[in-house]
Amino acid sequence: MTGVAFWVVMVASMFSHTSIVLLARGRADHVVAARPRLRDHLAAHWLAYRLDLALAEGVAPETTAPLALRAQRLTEPDRRWSTAGALRRIISEAADDRRARFGRVRPNPRAVIAASRELSNLADTLDDPGPVAAGGVAQAQLLLTDGAGPLYRPGGGELLSARAAQAAHQLRPWAV
Repeated sequence: MTGVAFWVVMVASMFSHTSIVLLARGRADHVVAARPRLRDHLAAHWLAYRLDLALAEGVAPETTAPLALRAQRLTEPDRRWSTAGALRRIISEAADDRRARFGRVRPNPRAVIAASRELSNLADTLDDPGPVAAGGVAQAQLLLTDGAGPLYRPGGGELLSARAAQAAHQLRPWAV
């Protein structure tokens, strides 16, 4: 695939997800529908980790267009199911004491086993139908992707349990 064809495919895939986002303008109770620009789509793609951090910390998705686009992507069913499947695979590999494939960083099996109940609950909540908050999905995503986080850190079992429970709660904070 040529470089130009790659960019065309990438830009087309970014625009296929959404054409309108809701953004807060001025007062906190004033929300408007806006059409994201190309730079918003590119920022949502290239700054995904930073945007996930912001969402996980509680920044409202309607603050900026890239944040709204990232929140939409995180809460899509396919992304939720993929994250839930990755959590279940990690639990299964830790329980079976399977070796990691070549080139793959292995989560700390002791921490995973210690937090398996909370991780399973998080996976189940991600799989449940219905709406979820983007901040909770971002927290689950960060658990998986942060190489210095409690999933990979030696002795991180208690912290991993707490973070998984917090992410599960933040998926549906209105349910409590």
